[in-house]
Amino acid sequence: METVILINVRDRPTEIALLLQSLRTQTYSDFDIYILDDCSGTPLTNYHFFNCVMNRLKIEGHKVFMKKTEFTHGVSRARHAIAEWALEKNYKYFLRVDDDVVLEPDYLERLHKVLLDFPYDIASGVTVPMQVIPFKRNPRFLNGIVNRVILDKGGAYIMNGDDCGMEYTATGVTNILPAHHFRSCALIKREVHEQVKYYPTKLSHHGFREEQIFSYRALMKGFKIGIDLNAINYHQMTPSGGERPTANMVPFNQEILEEFTKENKEELSKLFPTEPMPSKQALMKESNLK
Repeated sequence: METVILINVRDRPTEIALLLQSLRTQTYSDFDIYILDDCSGTPLTNYHFFNCVMNRLKIEGHKVFMKKTEFTHGVSRARHAIAEWALEKNYKYFLRVDDDVVLEPDYLERLHKVLLDFPYDIASGVTVPMQVIPFKRNPRFLNGIVNRVILDKGGAYIMNGDDCGMEYTATGVTNILPAHHFRSCALIKREVHEQVKYYPTKLSHHGFREEQIFSYRALMKGFKIGIDLNAINYHQMTPSGGERPTANMVPFNQEILEEFTKENKEELSKLFPTEPMPSKQALMKESNLK
């Protein structure tokens, strides 16, 4: 297998079973699965429905490897640990996927095409709330960059885009755009994980913003991030389990992100355009003219 699926999980047996079932139906099937259980209260293998799906994957030719930590690592350290574990084998691509998402059948195939057909090293899609009626956005309003970042001269944020929480009307090659950072489930080339790490970090155990700091570290190493706006995974947004239940840690981790950005402002300012975004009215006018 040339691709490995990396799943960090904690106290979400139902959610991960749904994720694994969505992996069974992927149009791209050349993958193994690594699961790092970050000290769940009840072992995953105690759940019959989890064992059913996991065994079916094995029957269908996928290797499934599992570990359980002796104590809770938290988001950043757990993501680092599973990546280092998988690097022991000769996998070419690493898909980090959250434990509470359901992937559309072409998700993996689409992300592989981003890495194979375009000059990108990290590929991601959009993470859509599963329980809501979808709102489809016109990608014209992205102005060519997903999750756009604009910094002032001191490294403070003028804009910090978060565009991957909805669906888009884009089709064909127009649905592949560069990004300043990825959100959630991403396919990553081996050489990225060999040079860029999630840990150590000043982020809390809760780990919010670890994806963005990882993205920045990758960009500063010369790697590029691409987003397929039609690659969809549905976010279950479950209230149970997981590594991010403590909402009051979000402001702290945002402060750590801002500190990291200022510390690296000279390098990052070269990567992010400084021109302001065109107004919504200007984009709508341009769209009407065409």
